[in-house]
Amino acid sequence: MSNPPQSFSPKLIKKIQLTADTFSFYFTRPPDFEFVPGQYIKMTLNIENPDDRGPSHFFSIASSPTEREHLMITTRILQSTFKKTLGNLPIGAEVQMRGPHGMFILEEENPRAKVYLAGGIGITPARSMLVYLRDKNLSIPFALMVSFSNRDEIIFFEELNSLSNEVRKIVYVVTSEEGRIDGDKIKKDAPDFLNSLFYISGPAGFVEAMEKLVKSIGVLEENIKAEDFPGY
Repeated sequence: MSNPPQSFSPKLIKKIQLTADTFSFYFTRPPDFEFVPGQYIKMTLNIENPDDRGPSHFFSIASSPTEREHLMITTRILQSTFKKTLGNLPIGAEVQMRGPHGMFILEEENPRAKVYLAGGIGITPARSMLVYLRDKNLSIPFALMVSFSNRDEIIFFEELNSLSNEVRKIVYVVTSEEGRIDGDKIKKDAPDFLNSLFYISGPAGFVEAMEKLVKSIGVLEENIKAEDFPGY
């Protein structure tokens, strides 16, 4: 189902600021580059004196395989030399990428309902999956519950809500106002949760807490896919 990794050198097409410190970066996509929703790439930048995080970083592909005209990643621009260099890239700049990688993927051949729990920037693989489901007109039940600390951090709100329908449910949880995702919220928004396949992504602490939560309400470990975003 997956494609072998390849190395390529795309150019930056545009960048869009989503919040005070979160940006989407759009790069040219090679015609022969294929991937599955949920996979990621390794990006390497030319940095003269990189800090201990180095000149490379892994990013989930936020665009869908159906979006042939670009590859999009979305990330917070923090204080590492890599992130600063990325944030300052001029349009037309060339970077090095290798991918796709990863098995945190949408299993479209499996018709079971999917429940996706995301913390903050962990929403990026879900964006790829949801756009793909829409573009392929797939009727796989999919419930996204994404948690942001406050409203200023929310991304993709209007776009993803426009993708919701009778089989795709989108729920944004603002923890400063509503509290964290808990068992009652999952049971309410994904009533068939015991027969669903769970995806969990975000910061390591979020992933660990959500894995423990879903197991506590009866979800079997074999029905859980998890991917944390260290140092994002």
